[in-house]
Amino acid sequence: MIRTLLATVLLAVSLLAQKPTVERLDQVRAELRPFLDALIQVESGGDNNAVGDKGKALGCLQIWAVYHADAVEYVPALGGSYRDVTDRVYAERVVVAYLLRYARMAVAERNYEVMARIHNGGPRGASKKATQPYWTKVRKEMTK
Repeated sequence: MIRTLLATVLLAVSLLAQKPTVERLDQVRAELRPFLDALIQVESGGDNNAVGDKGKALGCLQIWAVYHADAVEYVPALGGSYRDVTDRVYAERVVVAYLLRYARMAVAERNYEVMARIHNGGPRGASKKATQPYWTKVRKEMTK
């Protein structure tokens, strides 16, 4: 019994330590569909070619170059260039990679508030007071 439990724990730890594949990103994208759709509406109203933050944010999810670089560093299989975030599928993969890097437990628990606030405010965004209004917008969009 103890050996089985230990083997299960070790397997879980090793899986958490592995970087996700693009296939895993797509699986999580499907699981997070309502959340991603809400982010897209809040960020750009669905405009894949949106440009914001004085040219620093691109695409339907308003991704910055540093956010993209962070995600690709975590999941090198993403490949691509920053400009590719104007493709919706690619942009969603970038967001999922970023969230798996900085909010893995929130993703597993479907803690949409933590995920939204980290998307908006960076790795420590969930603890920033400034990201609370953003979460309110996302939550409202998710309940439509």
